[in-house]
Amino acid sequence: MSYLNVPRLTFSGDFISDVSTVNNDPQHYNNNTFKKSFQEFGTGSNNGWWNPEGGATFGFQDCHVQQITGDDGNSSSDPLLDGIIGQIVCGAEGRNSGKMVDLDPQQQMVSQLWGVTFRILTATNELLLEGKIEPTGFRDLQMRQQTGARVNGQPLGGTWTSVLEDVVWGDLAYQSLFLMSLKSKTQENRLSINLNGFGYYYAHATDGRFSLGRILGSLGPWFSGEPKLFPPARRLYGIVSNNNNVFFAASNFILDKENARLSIDFGSSFPVSDSIGTIALNTELFLAVSKTAIGPSPGATPYMVSPDGVLFIGKLEYENGTGWLNSTSGIVDFNNLSHEVLSALKDNQLLLLGASSKADQFVVIAREAVDGIVLRADEFVQRLDTNQTNEISFYASQYGLPLPNHAIYITLEPPTPMTPKLQNTPPICDVPGNNYPADGLTFDAVITTDVNGVGVLKLTGNSIDSPRGYLDGQIYTLDYDLAGVNTDPASGSVMPQNFIAIHLRDYFEIPETPVWADIQPTMVQFANLYPIMSKFFIDFSDPNALIAKKELLIFAFDRDIKDPIYMPVTRDLSETKRLTILKWLRNPIIEGEAIVVTQQKAKGEINLIQEDTVTEAVPLTNNQLRLRDAVRAKNGADFNMPEITNLFEF
Repeated sequence: MSYLNVPRLTFSGDFISDVSTVNNDPQHYNNNTFKKSFQEFGTGSNNGWWNPEGGATFGFQDCHVQQITGDDGNSSSDPLLDGIIGQIVCGAEGRNSGKMVDLDPQQQMVSQLWGVTFRILTATNELLLEGKIEPTGFRDLQMRQQTGARVNGQPLGGTWTSVLEDVVWGDLAYQSLFLMSLKSKTQENRLSINLNGFGYYYAHATDGRFSLGRILGSLGPWFSGEPKLFPPARRLYGIVSNNNNVFFAASNFILDKENARLSIDFGSSFPVSDSIGTIALNTELFLAVSKTAIGPSPGATPYMVSPDGVLFIGKLEYENGTGWLNSTSGIVDFNNLSHEVLSALKDNQLLLLGASSKADQFVVIAREAVDGIVLRADEFVQRLDTNQTNEISFYASQYGLPLPNHAIYITLEPPTPMTPKLQNTPPICDVPGNNYPADGLTFDAVITTDVNGVGVLKLTGNSIDSPRGYLDGQIYTLDYDLAGVNTDPASGSVMPQNFIAIHLRDYFEIPETPVWADIQPTMVQFANLYPIMSKFFIDFSDPNALIAKKELLIFAFDRDIKDPIYMPVTRDLSETKRLTILKWLRNPIIEGEAIVVTQQKAKGEINLIQEDTVTEAVPLTNNQLRLRDAVRAKNGADFNMPEITNLFEF
């Protein structure tokens, strides 16, 4: 079960993400080369970029329940049929909002939500449903806006999928037949939630939408043993490239054979013409099943099929304008499938087709993954301390069924070289590479799926000693693939795809009696990177200012990592460094020298790196090049804003 299953609820509105941009540039972490101008507004990558005083907040704004879909697959947006329709979707009451943070300035493709509460309320502020969103990073970053992106500055969209934990059903929930049906069907008091964000405003535009984006959400049942951070679904990949822009790049769908229903999510992929979800297509779209295997990569030349080569399921009844997408969240149900279609979908690819100027030809806009194979990791974003071991679950399936007894290969990406100062924009200092030392991580190179198609990887962090210098810890990337299965050539249009992003924190020994010098580099870095704090709350570089507000700081640094108040907000500090800060705040000593690093090296507890590992000019892999380009795109740089008015017209 997932947000695609019924009973299902959809909602839409805006999200606010007041991200901090000073910390987008790795060079800004170097205390020795930091300048006050880096805290000021700048265009592109100058100064502190486009939002230097951001607070990393994330929240729902003006969101409402739009539609419900019952167990019979029928949808309704009429509040007279169920009072849940039209109700308010919002965040926590009377406390800090959630946070959206990158894993690291050198890994910005898995931005995570932390400490986000999800609530549905009546107009009189009475609780219907509440839950905490399990921290999750976005996936399926893909092109969304075919036009209009110059207004908001970001044409891409991304998806957060997670579960609501510790669900509370309000006293009035029993008045909603839909909520009672959902409660009876879901398991472990969890719900599956999906958030498709797009139309985000980097630009300080005159319409007042700076730091806002559009969100299309859905809520459904969750079952034990399923992944938490992605749906157990089949995948549809776009293969039409228009000036290197691929739309409908990735979409999830499920086949409910028992109820003869196919449910597909275009909320993550449907092309729009502005930042609020306006559709402006002139092409009839159809779902069909291919009678033969189709495996082309995205290309400018359309791949055509004849009506005889497919089995039609039905027409996609979308509507131009803003109403359809914002009401349905882009989820479409095809009910009462024929036995012929159900049988064909067992081992044949689903297709999204577009009508062409030739009556006997259809354009294949998107196709199911080659051989229907999907392999995804659940806990794909990892924060690791020394000697910490985490488990990562991998789910392998073919045409929606588990792939048992299959080997999964896990490989560490090769080390990337240091980027010299003069090659950076702007040139501030050298930027270290990633994925070294290789023995910073311990893991099995091969794991095997069980009868349910699930394989578990144990990942252990080892001791490393500041391989990146002024950046804490190291960023590692693990790639994974099924043995004997090539990566689908169409999957490259979305990021991230088939990798594990890891921040291994530096080994650090808690001093018996910490002095200011032990925490000064970290606190000065905080002051530099988060001017909203240093300008309006406290100067973290001043020990006396910290002492004056130490009780508030102790409260924040002592929170659980899932708490929105937790410090540091980026959650990138080793546990021992955080505990050292707490220890100093409880007994602040300003005078004295830091001797911790010397003690560590003397004990031989650190895996030191070879200098040539950092500077060796090793060509970047295709995945590393894609990651680099995607980070630039995510930050609103190095790509053209598309203006395509004839999309899919052939």
